[in-house]
Amino acid sequence: MPSYVIYGDEYLVSRALKDMEVQVGPPESLDANCHRLSGAQARIAELKGICAAVPFLADHRLVIVQGLLEGYESSTGGRQGAGAQVRRRGQGGQDRQDLGEWAGLADYIGEEMPPSTLLVFAEPKLAHNNPLLTSLQGVCQVQEHPTPAGEGLSRWILKTANDKGAQITPGAIRILGQLIGTNLWMLDNELEKLALYAGESSIQESHVNLLVSEARESSIFAGVDALLDGRPSNCLKIMHRLVADGAEFPYLVVMIARQLRLVTLAKDLLEGACPPQEIGRRLRITHEFAQRRTLEQAKRFPWPVLEQMYAALLKADLSVKRGDIPQDVALELMVGEMSTFVASARGTPSRSRG
Repeated sequence: MPSYVIYGDEYLVSRALKDMEVQVGPPESLDANCHRLSGAQARIAELKGICAAVPFLADHRLVIVQGLLEGYESSTGGRQGAGAQVRRRGQGGQDRQDLGEWAGLADYIGEEMPPSTLLVFAEPKLAHNNPLLTSLQGVCQVQEHPTPAGEGLSRWILKTANDKGAQITPGAIRILGQLIGTNLWMLDNELEKLALYAGESSIQESHVNLLVSEARESSIFAGVDALLDGRPSNCLKIMHRLVADGAEFPYLVVMIARQLRLVTLAKDLLEGACPPQEIGRRLRITHEFAQRRTLEQAKRFPWPVLEQMYAALLKADLSVKRGDIPQDVALELMVGEMSTFVASARGTPSRSRG
């Protein structure tokens, strides 16, 4: 069977893996013929042994390796520039400057792996010049699933609602996009509730507004995520709606500060070679999407940029408390200033604290 590299939005990758499971055989045979490996701990010999196993009462065996290619992203967490240093955390915290034991992976897949094995590499967003991705392109089918945005997100919300047997109005689609942003997991959950609530009627704006209090935490996360992801207009739309629904400026400051604190702590732990799963446990981030986004942001922002964002947050907070400027103006200025720092981080290498 062909092998696959599936990467991009966490939700869409998860759904693509579900489709792969169907190819293994009857659902009752899946448990015996599906094996998952963590790329951070996997060894090439272990993978070969698992791939060589004969399927049990089925035609195929599914082997999913999660996060192997992610380890070969540049140290900044973004796209690699010319001459950028590629690193992968090996066991014991050692950095390896090349593909190491995985250099022969493509040859193994193309020449030795049994045809009964369906091997899938599941990854988050990857740079197109990721060295292991480049190595595997000749022997794997590559599927990229980017997070939908703008009109693409509206179409995704409409299709997902329809798949749940519901109709939804354009106004309801717009509000959901503003409230929750591009977090497809949260959108799917909310659409499930809305479809059940609306019944045979179309999902209306009024239905969405009934869930505003329940979606408040999701909206806050989406707003802060948009800010730290360099989407200031999206951030302001969400923040303005939260304010219109009763959220006070100090509350927004606290929530932004909370995420900055998590990013700062995660960055410190990453530089100490702490495994990502352990970081999530230590920081008590239970949602997998929130954990992944926090780690992405920790890799992206250098220490000086984090300090600048903290300073901008403090300045905005003090300006409102002193009565220097109105809250709405403070919000606009704060988001604008912090977005400038976020943009500067895209071309700035991440450095350890001296």
